[in-house]
Amino acid sequence: MGSETGGNGSETISRDRWDEFCDVLVVGSGFAGLAAAIEAKRAGSSVIIIEKMHGYGGNSAICDGGIAAPGTPIQRARGIQDSAEQMYADMMAAGLGLNQPALVKTVAENAADVFRWTVETLKVKYKDRVDQFGGHSVPRGYTTHNRSGSAIVGQQLKKIRELGIPIRTRNFLQRLHLNADGRI
Repeated sequence: MGSETGGNGSETISRDRWDEFCDVLVVGSGFAGLAAAIEAKRAGSSVIIIEKMHGYGGNSAICDGGIAAPGTPIQRARGIQDSAEQMYADMMAAGLGLNQPALVKTVAENAADVFRWTVETLKVKYKDRVDQFGGHSVPRGYTTHNRSGSAIVGQQLKKIRELGIPIRTRNFLQRLHLNADGRI
């Protein structure tokens, strides 16, 4: 914590100063940020999460809680033929070919592992069904028990607490300082 004198010498502005070190600084507490923090900590890194808002989860906490995943055991048990390649094709078609193919490929190839991670690591509860979401050629959609992303964020936050990862709310990242080698 520091203070600065205003331009006329009479006003004091209080500013928080970063004076901590960590291996991984995660900016944002939505699905991706919380998942990154959990996995970084599980890999042995020291982690701090900063969030600009007063609460956690951002848009992830208020979305409908659906996740699409191809080639899952649940699909196979229900006789649904699916693959990462088919999900990729569906996503490219739904995106009218404007998507970034490499990113779409990454999503399609890892979606089943992400879904499994939410079930096995986070213990997220999903409805006992497989839905056909818009733009998908087969049923591959899973919806959280409460039809809200809060079911996933809540479980992520539970894991964050278990792992002892600090989250600092009302912390806004203004800039990153780079050394001569371009490292933060």
